[in-house]
Amino acid sequence: MEILSISGSVRKGSFNTALLKAVSTLSPSHVNIKLFESINDIPVFNPEISEENFPKPVNTLISQIRESDGLVISCPEYAHGISGVLKNLLDWLVVSDAVVLKPIIITTVSTSGLGGVRSFSSLVQILSAMNSNVVIDGSLCVPYASAKFNDALILEDPITIKAIEVSLLALERAISSG
Repeated sequence: MEILSISGSVRKGSFNTALLKAVSTLSPSHVNIKLFESINDIPVFNPEISEENFPKPVNTLISQIRESDGLVISCPEYAHGISGVLKNLLDWLVVSDAVVLKPIIITTVSTSGLGGVRSFSSLVQILSAMNSNVVIDGSLCVPYASAKFNDALILEDPITIKAIEVSLLALERAISSG
């Protein structure tokens, strides 16, 4: 099973990217999770560019999404919504069918007690409008991130680790039934 993970953060010390790395580490051996590492290469969305003329980084993204069985998207919360870099990436995908009915788990990570719930809600709305299959029972909002990761950004919280295992099972179930 091939899963593509996308972090909506470009920060070097991103808890969201660290969570995606933990998801990859905790995945069963039959699940291969690849982190999309080129979000900085995606140009600003231009609705006048047709799909036949998409920039190379956008075509690479779409190809990787199409080759995957599902996605895991992790996003920080900025101004009660999703990050601009992730919104830009999603805008490119709107004119593509790459995420239509694609099983997607959403995770948000925050140092606050709310765990990024507002960006989570925004992302659910956006992905639902794009006709993707948001796997709500596998999605996570992770609060108090600084207490769950060590200084090397390794996830150490046993409850979050268990939640990731449950999350991956929900994604597998959605992929198998789709």
